[in-house]
Amino acid sequence: MDPATLTAPATTSAPLTAILILALGSSVVAGALGHILTGLRAGATIRRDRYAAAVKLLVARIEYPYRIRRRTSDDPKVLNALAAAGHDLQERLAEIRAWISTESTVLSDVFDHCLTSLDVPFKQACTDAWKAAPVTAAAQMNLGGFGMGNQQHLVTTLERTLTYRFGHRRLIPAFFLRRLFKKRGLLP
Repeated sequence: MDPATLTAPATTSAPLTAILILALGSSVVAGALGHILTGLRAGATIRRDRYAAAVKLLVARIEYPYRIRRRTSDDPKVLNALAAAGHDLQERLAEIRAWISTESTVLSDVFDHCLTSLDVPFKQACTDAWKAAPVTAAAQMNLGGFGMGNQQHLVTTLERTLTYRFGHRRLIPAFFLRRLFKKRGLLP
């Protein structure tokens, strides 16, 4: 056998092969990382929007008795509009509760605690508002002592806990987070 037939075919140099592998590999890695980071940003944006809607809903629930009290007549159209606003509030509440419970059990507990704390004064304020006569003059829009009192602490509680659903704090396990919230007075 001729020694020329036993030699390996000509190949590219080892440094050139290494450079090609690194270039292709880094492009794939960069593309994959870019895709992952884009997905994480999109997820955070959706969470931020949904949690903002939860805070907005909590504030709307606090404000609803004042809407009832400031009605300008007992005309069926006015009453229908207020009833529709109440129904919409309840529907959005159910939807937000369901979403939060699937996103974070700990935040679901905080949201439920805020709503439970609000229930008794909310129901009493709504009852008082419906019993009161409609507002007929601008001076009556200033309600003075009417309402549930200052409930800002519930909104603040929810806002403080929401910071744990973003960034590196999102990685805290639920049982540690629940203990932390209880220690800080954000959960009973």
